[in-house]
Amino acid sequence: MISIVIPTYNASRFMPNLMDSIFKQAVDDMEVIIVDDCSTDDTVEIAKTYATRVIQMEQNGGPAKARNRGVEEAKGDIIFFLDSDVLVLDGTVQEVKDYFENEHAANCVIGVCATEPLNNGFVPKYMAMFEYIHLMDALGENLSVFAPRCGAIKKELFQKVGGYDESYKGADVEDFELAQRINETDSIALNPKMLVRHQFVNNVEEAVKNYFKRAVMWIHLFMKNKQFDNAGPTAPSNAIAAVCAFLSFGTALTWPLMNGAEYAFFLLMILFLFFNIRWWNFMRKEEGFLFSAKALLLNYVLGIDIVAASLYGLITYPFTNKDPVKG
Repeated sequence: MISIVIPTYNASRFMPNLMDSIFKQAVDDMEVIIVDDCSTDDTVEIAKTYATRVIQMEQNGGPAKARNRGVEEAKGDIIFFLDSDVLVLDGTVQEVKDYFENEHAANCVIGVCATEPLNNGFVPKYMAMFEYIHLMDALGENLSVFAPRCGAIKKELFQKVGGYDESYKGADVEDFELAQRINETDSIALNPKMLVRHQFVNNVEEAVKNYFKRAVMWIHLFMKNKQFDNAGPTAPSNAIAAVCAFLSFGTALTWPLMNGAEYAFFLLMILFLFFNIRWWNFMRKEEGFLFSAKALLLNYVLGIDIVAASLYGLITYPFTNKDPVKG
């Protein structure tokens, strides 16, 4: 049986479309569990108009705790996690069922976000395409991230590794932390036939704030466990590109004061372009040169942001209690 577990918090604007997208492709032996984290809007009321099991948390504890509670209540042996701000594309629920029936050794699999996000605008489109191409680049590998916006896992394995770390209070890096524990005993596969459309941040300001926060937390997690990732924004190629962006920006600032700074700047920019060429070509072919040029500029800004956050994370790590930063 498949148990679809969805944590919610003030998600009323997403619920009708999300529920409709799930139930129009319902499969045999499926249940939908909504774990509401003390919403103040009508999320619960909307959820109850569908054939769902609604669990209302007594106090707000964050999505990690809500997901764990959903698994505790689940009747199925397969847990299919979804975020509340997604739309499940046709065939995805059936694909989850078929995947575990056909891949007998599989215990954990994630899907991908389609390149068309739920919200309009340049930044959401960039983020959807950026995430998509980097996950697809890791197709066939054992992944180092378990994305709960569209991820399925055997209940037995989830409980064996201890579930989500509930000290993460926000939608932070709990997915990376869980993946590291899964990878100690098992593997995480990618199935591109499992597809959702996701609501990404709306503008550059939100992206900068989000990346800074997550980069600090990822550095703290890295310092604790000393493990890199092989897919998504934290893949090594993206880290190198971000460092090149940061150093080139610093070099540009010292250009008038340091002999040869211009050579260092151009070398760093060449490296920045080299490590970004794969996803840049993908966006250029899909959306045209103007879009891809804007995407490269945004990536440069976010690279500077990420390295600055990483340095802050390195500085602050010794003063933390070595447990996840609570948000």
